[in-house]
Amino acid sequence: MTAKRWADMDEWESLAHRLRWAGHEARDVEGLVRLIGAQKAGARVIERIERKLADHNIGHLPTRLPTDSTRRVLLYSKEHEGVGFMLSLVHELAIQDPADERNAVVHQLDSSLKSITSLSLNARRVEAR
Repeated sequence: MTAKRWADMDEWESLAHRLRWAGHEARDVEGLVRLIGAQKAGARVIERIERKLADHNIGHLPTRLPTDSTRRVLLYSKEHEGVGFMLSLVHELAIQDPADERNAVVHQLDSSLKSITSLSLNARRVEAR
């Protein structure tokens, strides 16, 4: 990314860019409150933060941001093909209605986790040689 383009980004775009590259990041709620331009993490401020995160395709865990500004939350890019994708599946399952009969998310997550486990086991076998 060029220096000019980086300088033109606002702080939310910069956060989204970092997350697209890294996949995830733990942050204090207080930092998000300051980023939105507020002093305190009340219910309305948290709603604004959640909307701003969604506008930039950023997911978060827990599924509802706490109003306690000392709490840490996990942010992730829904556009990241690795960790961000996995976290978005976990998030989707966490908020899914238990009566929902769709199994696609479970199958996607199971398949992805099996792939990771397989890669990890193969890496250990290679190291053991």
